[in-house]
Amino acid sequence: MWLQIELDKEIVCTDICLVMNNYLIKISGAVKKSLRFLFFLIPFSVTAQSQSPSNLEVFYTLVDSASDMLIKDLGDAKKVNLELNFGIDYSIFANQVRGKLLRNGVQLVTDQNEGENFVRVNLVLDNSYVGYSEPEKDGLFGDFYTERTIKISGNYFISRNSEVKDFGFTSKDQVRVDDVDELENRSYPFTQGDLPPEPFFSTLWEPIVAIGAAAVTVILFFTVRSK
Repeated sequence: MWLQIELDKEIVCTDICLVMNNYLIKISGAVKKSLRFLFFLIPFSVTAQSQSPSNLEVFYTLVDSASDMLIKDLGDAKKVNLELNFGIDYSIFANQVRGKLLRNGVQLVTDQNEGENFVRVNLVLDNSYVGYSEPEKDGLFGDFYTERTIKISGNYFISRNSEVKDFGFTSKDQVRVDDVDELENRSYPFTQGDLPPEPFFSTLWEPIVAIGAAAVTVILFFTVRSK
């Protein structure tokens, strides 16, 4: 009788060990699959984070919008004597405007073509702006993000029209705080803006949570071992 009970205990223990072993094997397999999936996602995550256009690229897009507005107001005019008042700071966009007009079938002429039928256009780009909102954390252990705001403004005059038309275009999006230095261009000061500092308590909270979690893990580990 006693021997039978001992054998039954051994059988039960063996069955429990087998069940636990199978369970651990399944967990280990799931962890390995998760890690493989994580490593597979890392390149895509890096690619997604690096897709934010630079501030200069955003400015090019906004200048294109101003050019589209001008082209619309030109109507059927196909010969234009174009004068660009961009100053030194914004002269980089001059060829951007010329190229936009040429691709839309507009011929650029000079004063030497006085006898031809053309309109005069004076385009002025007089202001730009780059600003960032206060950084906010994407989740407890996520990256800091900021809302990027980029603006341009100016005006243009078409000789056959009776008024100067103002324009202003704005772009807003979210960018990683760590990417801001790379998005700005040191050669062009107008692409730079003031970035507010990261909130102190948000920066402090992450290590506190990490230390607290580690402490709880250690306490639970020794509590379980003591039992």
